[in-house]
Amino acid sequence: MAGVTDLSSRYGTRTRPRWFWPAIAAIGIAIGISFAAWVGFQDEPVKGRLWGYDVKSDHLVTLKVDVIRPDPLAVRCTVYAQAADHSIVGEKTVDVSAGTAEKTRVTIDVQTERRAVTGVLKTCEPRS
Repeated sequence: MAGVTDLSSRYGTRTRPRWFWPAIAAIGIAIGISFAAWVGFQDEPVKGRLWGYDVKSDHLVTLKVDVIRPDPLAVRCTVYAQAADHSIVGEKTVDVSAGTAEKTRVTIDVQTERRAVTGVLKTCEPRS
């Protein structure tokens, strides 16, 4: 076979060892798992859970929200109502005063521009 050349003379030899990219991947995976664990184990000062909602009329939805807080913190919660086409038809932010009970159920009436089909808890966070 005339004219055949050695590929290493044409393209050069490998400069990185074979273990380089697997080591980089292992380090990346370790960093990702560490970050996920750090985020997962963070203490949340306030948790909000939507306990239920009731569509009272074409222009009113009542939501019940459980506010869980280990310390007597003042909390601000935002809820909204959605129509059948998933558009937001009403929204309300309420302040929950600091209290001694760890779990507090709050009833929130949301006025809507048209009939809603569901109520959604957007956020519950410490009030600053």
